[in-house]
Amino acid sequence: MKEFIKTKKTYVVALAVLFVFVSLSGTTYSLFLKSDTTNEFNYNTGLLDLEFVEDEQISLENAFPMSDSEGIKQEPYVLTLKNTGSITYLFDLKMLSNIVDNSINPNYIKIKVNDNLPITLSSNDGILESNIVIYPNEEISFKINVWLDKDTPNNELGKKFSAKVSTTGSGIYKTIDASGANHPDSIDGMIPVYYDETLKVWKKADKSNTISEHTWYNYDEKKWANSVIVKNSEKQVFDITGNNNIKVNSLNVNNNNVIIEDNYFDLQKSYVSDKMTGIFRVKFNDLADNNYIVSNDNISFYYNNVNKTLVFKSDNNSVSSDAVNIEKNKWYIMGYVYDGYNISFYLDGNKISESRINGINNSNSSFKVGTDNSAKAVSKITVGDILMYNRVLTDNEIASNYGMSMNIIKDGLVSGYSSFMPMTINEYYLSSKNGTVINNEDIASMFVWIPRFKYKVWNVLGEDNVDSYDAYHKGVDVSFENLTASSGTIFCESGNCFSDNLKTIKVTSNDNNKYYTHPAFSKTTQELTGLWVSKYELSNGNSSKTNNNVLLNTYLSDFYKQVKGISNTYDYHVIKNTEWGAITYLTHSKYGICNNGNCINMGSNNSNVSGNNINDSTTGNIYGVFDMSGSANEYVMANISSNNSINLDNSLFKDVALGNDDYDLYNQNMFILGDATKELSLGESNWYDTDKVYDTSKNWIVRSKLYGYSTSNDVKDENISTRMIIK
Repeated sequence: MKEFIKTKKTYVVALAVLFVFVSLSGTTYSLFLKSDTTNEFNYNTGLLDLEFVEDEQISLENAFPMSDSEGIKQEPYVLTLKNTGSITYLFDLKMLSNIVDNSINPNYIKIKVNDNLPITLSSNDGILESNIVIYPNEEISFKINVWLDKDTPNNELGKKFSAKVSTTGSGIYKTIDASGANHPDSIDGMIPVYYDETLKVWKKADKSNTISEHTWYNYDEKKWANSVIVKNSEKQVFDITGNNNIKVNSLNVNNNNVIIEDNYFDLQKSYVSDKMTGIFRVKFNDLADNNYIVSNDNISFYYNNVNKTLVFKSDNNSVSSDAVNIEKNKWYIMGYVYDGYNISFYLDGNKISESRINGINNSNSSFKVGTDNSAKAVSKITVGDILMYNRVLTDNEIASNYGMSMNIIKDGLVSGYSSFMPMTINEYYLSSKNGTVINNEDIASMFVWIPRFKYKVWNVLGEDNVDSYDAYHKGVDVSFENLTASSGTIFCESGNCFSDNLKTIKVTSNDNNKYYTHPAFSKTTQELTGLWVSKYELSNGNSSKTNNNVLLNTYLSDFYKQVKGISNTYDYHVIKNTEWGAITYLTHSKYGICNNGNCINMGSNNSNVSGNNINDSTTGNIYGVFDMSGSANEYVMANISSNNSINLDNSLFKDVALGNDDYDLYNQNMFILGDATKELSLGESNWYDTDKVYDTSKNWIVRSKLYGYSTSNDVKDENISTRMIIK
């Protein structure tokens, strides 16, 4: 078989030239789009204009059939889609083949897009990826690998193939969320999640937020968008049970099946029970005398091609099935059941025979696929599924579930594999279907999306007693803004606020009840659609997840260096005071703990274990930000200065380069509108804080109990932690 493959590849290289031409097309639409306004229903004409940008023409020359594991290692082609219009587009990415004489059948063209698993072009009507969302001014890139399938027959070689990439979708796009909140701007590797209340687990959500079964977010229902970043890992083959993932650098894989030719595959797991079942979907690439499916140093299960029988062997004891004729290169579902006395053999759901065996001895040796007890002889087989149980599957269970298909029974499953593509944990979850459980032990950090909003100001001057909108009792009047629009009529700069966009007329108390775009959504060089905040306080290893011990006794400067060091690509930083304010204002609104003009007090986490109290959430449910009330106090990146330049006295930041967007700057008597400090000075017990004048001898701000604040130097403290932001 090995020599045949070599000959086949040489033939293809010499005679076959395969071209894949990708012509790019986009469509412009003029549509009516509902505006993002408050309590009004206005419609404006919107424009959808898609622009394709191609890295280079996809061209496969001198191509030869290859396995998926080889194909995904090829340099991908890059296709970029830009939305230069003014409306959002929900679409599918398709590759449409041009069938002409002497064309290669699309069944043998393999495609991999981004982190998705490989597919054949003919599957799913040529759709490469579904339910993609692209927003105005957004750019999405697709990495596309194309190769010829390993199982391409010789009569297809030497033919040509041409296709075009196109999009099909709708320009009038509506998600489940009707609040007007900006769709979360996910960073690479983030996985959207929702909480399964029945199973008490997080599951992968629908990123487009259009499928109700897997709803990602609904701010009107206080279901804020949550995402996870999972831990780094080596490449693994994933066990269905999650109990025996196999770390492996590479395998010869095609269509998720592992091809055994020169080396066996070690399952790295041993199990022998007084009752057990093994089910395998396998085809024999070549038929030798003995064709081993699975073995350890004590047990073997194989097909004897001389006697035409399935054989189960334990030490020197062996039993065989009645004769069955097995053909080469044909898929079979076969297995055995041991009930403590007898071995029963099954083929394609049918019981072949049953024989008594004189016991089975335990062994600590791991099971290996495609080899004998000595792990020296290697059978040439392809394996599609491996299912091993510590119980007896009944005749009816096997007939109903393991006949011509594999309907996996989970009960009693010790380990099981239906995909042999080695992937990191991140690749596994990104390529998995919606509704997949995200194992808590795989999570590195959880984040919550805070969408861009404006709010009605009620205390623009930070006074003690104000006759204005009652934000404390009724809730902060929050209105989400579309994309990066700034629709507020209050304008602030460096702590000074104005009632005109030229910033010449300073605000007075008469400007209360006007709207102000919250400053947390502005950077020096750009406006933001929202920001990601860590769901929990920081714990060891820059983690943010539930039931972790909160990281304490750490200098703010060390927190800063740790968080900034997470990524060179994305803006990770320690939370600023204004960002803390944005979270608290959204909390004290109808999208958080207020309902129909009534607000409740947020609960308190009275431990230093993250996520300890469900009531300690900015939404009063699992979807909010935790540990902002109670637990530890938290450093925020807010510097107190007496001369309007950053004050690094008593600080270890002197040797650290601070980015201008990484901190808020205060003088002794100022506050920044929106930072949840002096704006809350209304004499209300839950909002009122006695420390209204910053102490410039202490150059950093600490937050506590959601609305409280004080000052501190850059010191280690057993009561102070922090949290991180991505924006």
